[in-house]
Amino acid sequence: MSERRFEWGGLSADRGDYVTAAEALAMLEVLVVARADLAVTTELRNGAAWARFSRGTRWAVVSTPGSRWFSVETDTGHRLQIVDANTSKDQSAQLLAVHVDVAEAYVRGEETPARAGGLGGSVLTVDVNGRQVLLTQSVGRRVRGLFGR
Repeated sequence: MSERRFEWGGLSADRGDYVTAAEALAMLEVLVVARADLAVTTELRNGAAWARFSRGTRWAVVSTPGSRWFSVETDTGHRLQIVDANTSKDQSAQLLAVHVDVAEAYVRGEETPARAGGLGGSVLTVDVNGRQVLLTQSVGRRVRGLFGR
């Protein structure tokens, strides 16, 4: 990875604070530098910026198209996703940093099981800067779990 200074600059027809995938990738590349003890790869894929964090068999992927949604998905099928079409540049930067922290905590094994409601499945809790963040399984994975598949 090269050392790049991260700057927001994405523009869209109706929003001056839109963040592009390329800009989000640049920020991810800055954020992952502090996680040198983890295996990290970054790339643009299908119009989104991706960062994959791994250690041994554990992995978590952070992805975003830059604005609109932010996601962490784990090897166990647990995820955290925020969808907000109105995020500003600053909010996008903050959300991306939090998602990277969540992925790092998961890969380091800092999650604990939590009680699941609804359709069952499982919920994991990770502590990020003193706050509990819940990672849940997708509805499809929960339904498959109910039927033993």
